[in-house]
Amino acid sequence: MSKSVKQFIRIIKADPGYWGVLLIVFTISGICLSVFSARQIFFSLNSIHTLYLDTFFQNYTLLGDGVVSIAIFLMLLLAERWSLAVQVLTAYLFSGIVSQILKKAFHAPRPHAIISNAEYPHFIEGITNTGMNSFPSGHTTSVFALATILALNATDKRFSIIYIITAIITGYSRIYLGQHFLADVTAGALIGTFSGLLVYWYLRQVKIEWVSVRNEPTLI
Repeated sequence: MSKSVKQFIRIIKADPGYWGVLLIVFTISGICLSVFSARQIFFSLNSIHTLYLDTFFQNYTLLGDGVVSIAIFLMLLLAERWSLAVQVLTAYLFSGIVSQILKKAFHAPRPHAIISNAEYPHFIEGITNTGMNSFPSGHTTSVFALATILALNATDKRFSIIYIITAIITGYSRIYLGQHFLADVTAGALIGTFSGLLVYWYLRQVKIEWVSVRNEPTLI
């Protein structure tokens, strides 16, 4: 077993809760995607809609916006948590580039591009987009990259559970708002998670001087 693989294994073993939840989510998503069609899953996951939930998810989904990652990056700079700030920014940029390349390569339709208002009356005017850039979900990619970086740097691993739950709900918000199918969100989660893990591992390899996480307060 190579040194790099051993390092990845040690990183994952350090936070079994975070990676365990991720494994369960990806397993369930994989089973659903292999058994049911994209439309069937979309309708099943969107069986309940209320005005309150519409408002809630329209705001909650902003956690996957790049502005949030940049804001957290700036907060970390102000708190002089240089190493974590570099990780957050690098993971955001790397995952975003990968996501945009795949969007252009796959040119996949968004739900509203192939599902009419008559079939699904819960598309939200002014919020739900159409078009051919659905795969993968950019918001999901961004929030999972951020959650992974924060979890890897968390001293108290109870925070990592909060991060992953926050990311999962953000991913679901993209389906609830009619912006993406489950496959788009799952792919975004995979890309974001892998990006965060890769950035965390790589920056350690190039021996960037880390500020000790154990001596710093958790901001997020």
